[in-house]
Amino acid sequence: MIFKKYFLKTILLIFIIISISSISLAEVSNQEFDPVTMTWVAGGVGGGWYIQAGGLAQLINEKDPRITIKVVPGGGLVNAARVSKRQDDLGWGITFVDKAAFDGTAPLYEDAYPDLRSVGAIFGIYNIHFVAAANQSIHTVDEMIQRIKDGKGIKIAVPMKGTSELPIMDTILDFYDLSLEDIERKGGKVFHAVYADMVTLYKDQHVDYVFTHLSIPAAAVTEMTISRDSVVLSASDELIDYCHETLGSVDRESGLCVIPAHTYKGQDNDALAVVTAGELTVNKDVPDEVVYTILKVLDENIEQVYQIDATNKYFIPEDGWRNVAVPLHTGAEKYYKDAGYMD
Repeated sequence: MIFKKYFLKTILLIFIIISISSISLAEVSNQEFDPVTMTWVAGGVGGGWYIQAGGLAQLINEKDPRITIKVVPGGGLVNAARVSKRQDDLGWGITFVDKAAFDGTAPLYEDAYPDLRSVGAIFGIYNIHFVAAANQSIHTVDEMIQRIKDGKGIKIAVPMKGTSELPIMDTILDFYDLSLEDIERKGGKVFHAVYADMVTLYKDQHVDYVFTHLSIPAAAVTEMTISRDSVVLSASDELIDYCHETLGSVDRESGLCVIPAHTYKGQDNDALAVVTAGELTVNKDVPDEVVYTILKVLDENIEQVYQIDATNKYFIPEDGWRNVAVPLHTGAEKYYKDAGYMD
């Protein structure tokens, strides 16, 4: 009799556990669709984007086994094109690159990629750094620009031709009705270099100014500011707004357009900065139910998302729809509205 009593209790307990598990699964997987296998184009194997995507892909599959995601190498300019052509289903993107791909904006893209959509942002941020030697006695980008216009002959290191970063510099100079060619016409010197060579050029005083597009704290900038007394130049509100409208960079209202004081040696004050954001892109033809479920998994397991990679901390589900550079996928839009995050 006692055995029967405990046996029944055990069966009841197992039933309750199964029921709770079923309810939890139903809460995550309330969208009906057949199992899918997808590819997610990230960065180089073993790099930050690759590892970040791998962790999120595993989480999505654990929470909803109907979705299997294989991470494949990619990066930079190729991701947007591959996702738009559905060579891959998902991809990491950077807002200004995605916007250029969607619009077909030169020099990054010769053709438009109109089938690119966004799941959400922000997955990591990348700050525009203008570093100046302290002996230049300036503190803002506007002051640097005035030196160029005055024919002071500045020496500056900028990214290599053909990179995605160089058009940011071009856009910033456009705001001031200048170009890289104008710098040299006015007696200056422009060095196109990879970041490691920028450090050497700056340390050896071949240049007094450097332009970089890196997450903070950027190792290259840290090394520069240790090697020479330096200033991180502050951008104007007007420049930040112009880049947001032109490039799709982050808006000032986000509170992210800043390089905080003490990020680098000798940096006593905050420096306002143009900031681009990482976003998760998807092809427009991926079923709404799949995109909806992916976003739902990320939202409902946000602490695990943050544990997977520190850069994920910028993804706030309530605001995930705000700083995207291309149109939201219809499945993502439905989720944000159902969750009450978007009108």
